[in-house]
Amino acid sequence: MGELLSRVERRFRFSGQELLRLLATVVVAAFVLTFRKWGGDEFNLYEGIFNMLMYTIVVFVSLLVHFSAQKIMALHLGYSSEYKLWLNGILISIIVCFFSFGYFPLFFPGVLYFNLIPKLRLGIFKGGVKTVDLAVAAVAGPGANMILVGLIAPFYIASHSAFLYLVIVVNLLIAIFSMLPIPTFEQIRQFRGGTTGLYLFIESRWIYVGAFALVLFFSLMILIAQIFSYILAIVAGLVAGLVYYAVYDKEIK
Repeated sequence: MGELLSRVERRFRFSGQELLRLLATVVVAAFVLTFRKWGGDEFNLYEGIFNMLMYTIVVFVSLLVHFSAQKIMALHLGYSSEYKLWLNGILISIIVCFFSFGYFPLFFPGVLYFNLIPKLRLGIFKGGVKTVDLAVAAVAGPGANMILVGLIAPFYIASHSAFLYLVIVVNLLIAIFSMLPIPTFEQIRQFRGGTTGLYLFIESRWIYVGAFALVLFFSLMILIAQIFSYILAIVAGLVAGLVYYAVYDKEIK
């Protein structure tokens, strides 16, 4: 723990460029999420601006938690990381938003690119880049969002605050969309990384299926029935992962 704290103190940071990229992603995400919240049937500029600002703050903090967790885990495993937005993903988000009239608020949080820090890997057998390390570091992001939801849940249940529900929904959406296994290339054959889901999918398909099922089931329980249960979500994830392994992965191997 002391070594991790030392690494975080010396190396954990978001550069100015990273924060600008993150802000661009946040603005697009807030626009997509508030597309139908500019006054309902009658356009209301002030209501729209207020909703846009509120969503921008919530999305920014939620993504900061997401990527901070990934950066800290990456440092623990001996990697540096840099946030990159995905330009094509931003364009896809806007196009889907307009074509669905805002009913499908799809947005891509962007990704971290991981780079090995050789001196932090000294003494590690075969200390090169490992897909399992990238998968673990990436999964820390949606994991942090789900933990944040769990921490907020008691306060929401007690107060039924609309703002707290907004924070919960935004964090669930970030967790779900980040788990989609998408390569983030700008041009054909220029692959440079991918979403959390892609890193995990490359490492193990059956574990990916289980993890995605866990996140999705946890989110649906809350959004549909307002049931906050990690246990039920973990059970659902285990069942989905093991079924996939028994039917598909086991035969392939």
